[in-house]
Amino acid sequence: EKERDMKTTKMLLVVIVSMLLALPAGAATYKMRLTHQLPETHHIAVDIKYFKGLVEQKTGGKVEVEIYPAAQAFKPKEVINAVATGAIEAGVTTNFEWAGVLPVMDVFIVPFLITELPVIEKALSGEVGAILFKKMEAKGVVPLMWVLQCRTNVYTSNNAPLILPKDFKGKKMRGTSKIMNLGSEALGASTMPISGPEVYTALQRGTIDVGLTGTDAALARHFYEVQKYGTVSNNFTVSHCVFVNPKFWNSLPADLRKIIKDAGLATQKKSIEDSEQAKDIAVKELRNKKMVIHIQTAEEAKAWKEVMQKPVLNYFLEKTGKDGKELVDLITKIGK
Repeated sequence: EKERDMKTTKMLLVVIVSMLLALPAGAATYKMRLTHQLPETHHIAVDIKYFKGLVEQKTGGKVEVEIYPAAQAFKPKEVINAVATGAIEAGVTTNFEWAGVLPVMDVFIVPFLITELPVIEKALSGEVGAILFKKMEAKGVVPLMWVLQCRTNVYTSNNAPLILPKDFKGKKMRGTSKIMNLGSEALGASTMPISGPEVYTALQRGTIDVGLTGTDAALARHFYEVQKYGTVSNNFTVSHCVFVNPKFWNSLPADLRKIIKDAGLATQKKSIEDSEQAKDIAVKELRNKKMVIHIQTAEEAKAWKEVMQKPVLNYFLEKTGKDGKELVDLITKIGK
């Protein structure tokens, strides 16, 4: 009887050991699926891969980050809700998308307010970033980090370069949001609603006269084929936020949460450097494509700021009240 029991026990032990050996070495304990809208070659997509590498390395493989690029999992407008409801563990989306939920996120596109690199760095890593994170938390997500897409935009044209506000008079531009249109109209242009994918054709046909996009996007969308001139201006910022589902976040042990946060801070810093590098490469490539690129001077930027900032800022403060004023005051203080 005893001998049979011992044999049974040994067999059970062999089965258990076999099962344990069959498990993949270093199998992840937690999986963080992450969605973003950019193609894999974009510098932000590269930064997200960098974040994945850091997290997986520093957690010893306990946390696996599974990336879904190019809006494969969710469209940009769906990401906030998808993360908040737990349809996916993590997402990345722009200040434009967040402004639909939190109007204070439009602070990034008040002309010439948050466009100098030291101001961007201090704002995102300091009190301004913390205030915005807290407001995002109230919408049901846990913000981890910012990734900077660009602070540099290019205004393209065909007949003559756009150097001063007077050069925009009588020109037609793509209209987007009310707050963005106010800046374009303050320069002297009129705006008309055109979707992003239709801009190239609209420029080609002359439906609009002026293209406005990031320098990297102007290159990727081949604006140089239908526009001769480009004026590069640091006049507003496009930033993305990386955020996670609260239930997933709270399921992680404290040590893993700290590792992920630290990886986020390192990625945020890297994204600012990568954004500047991407801008320099794009400007060089646009010139190689025979586009006549003009880099805005300090005097020209001052002339643009004088006409653009006030109407946009007034509208922003009307929409956001004391919350918006607090952010503007903090950013203005950083810039002094």
